Amino acid sequence: MATLKKRRGVWYARVRWYDGHQREVEKQITLKTDHITTAKMRLAEVNNVEDTIKLGLEYSFAWLSDSSGITKVRRFTLSNAIDEWISNREKGKIRKSTMLVNRTGLNHLTHCLGSNRQLSSINNKDIEHYVDYLLSRGNSDNTINIHLRTIKAMFRHYLRIRKLEAIPIIDQRKIPYTEPIYITDNEFQSIMDLDALDVFYKKLFLLYRDTGMRLREPFIATLNGNWIDISVQSKNHAERSIELSESLMQIYSELMIWRSSGYGSKLADPGDHLSKKFKKAMHSIGSDNRKHFHSLRHTFAVRKLLMGTSIYELKLLMGHSSVVTTERYSNMNLKRVRQDFPTIAQSFAKSSDFINSGHDLRDTVMNSKVFIKDRIPN
Repeated sequence: MATLKKRRGVWYARVRWYDGHQREVEKQITLKTDHITTAKMRLAEVNNVEDTIKLGLEYSFAWLSDSSGITKVRRFTLSNAIDEWISNREKGKIRKSTMLVNRTGLNHLTHCLGSNRQLSSINNKDIEHYVDYLLSRGNSDNTINIHLRTIKAMFRHYLRIRKLEAIPIIDQRKIPYTEPIYITDNEFQSIMDLDALDVFYKKLFLLYRDTGMRLREPFIATLNGNWIDISVQSKNHAERSIELSESLMQIYSELMIWRSSGYGSKLADPGDHLSKKFKKAMHSIGSDNRKHFHSLRHTFAVRKLLMGTSIYELKLLMGHSSVVTTERYSNMNLKRVRQDFPTIAQSFAKSSDFINSGHDLRDTVMNSKVFIKDRIPN
């Protein structure tokens, strides 16, 4: 039952309840009077709709309106829910890239169902319709699952704070298992041999392949001695450090200078520029069009396993939150995969050592050829 509370001479109705985490939630509704009798009468009206107030519906009571004198329900629409949820997440300092993904998924939902749709009325069929809508716009199953996770997170939030009594079923789409798509030694060497590709980009591709960093992680990292410290802004919100050889340290420094000087591209993001460069290089060597910049990270993981790195150590190197994610690489037929990496032998040496900073482009390419040739297993 709501109770009375007086503040600065005016009576308020005080509605209290507990959310899904057993935290007390309180809502105070002004009764717009300083007379106790009037306050009790208005309190009775609040108590009549107390249960629905706890579900998140807002009321415009008669004493709050100068028009009809009728108590009206203010609907908690999809638009209201999205604005409130996004605002709360922004206060939590969620990464900009994550917020962009959240907004994209929710924009699709409002286009599909309508922004004035009451949140509590959205059901299982609406979610199925949403999935069909995303499919019709050419979204992949992976992209659809990302948007479904956003929608589910928002619904669960409102269920937890008791603005919803129930939420629709939001299941991920089943995606057939596919092995990680990596870059073979021959493909990587072919990129190193491209005359049209500046040696600077060749070095950067080597940096990513030999560190396993995600595309934008170098830009949120700091160099401390011969270690790159990646901040909690990374994908799994966990700090990790990567040790660099001298040659990789030099490449990283060049990357930072390149970025701070404007990176010579019309694209708003330096990561997008690198991704486009790599995709063009892969196209130039006639590679599988499924291979993209992230394949360099997969390549790092595969090479590490072939070098004898344990799955638990690889988990730390990759920055995975769970070893289950890392096990995807160990489930590959590594004996078959080894044939794609002839440079890896028992006497393996760090591949980055073949780059000497004083060499020009031709020397670098020649050194890389010698490196590969000298380490083909018998």
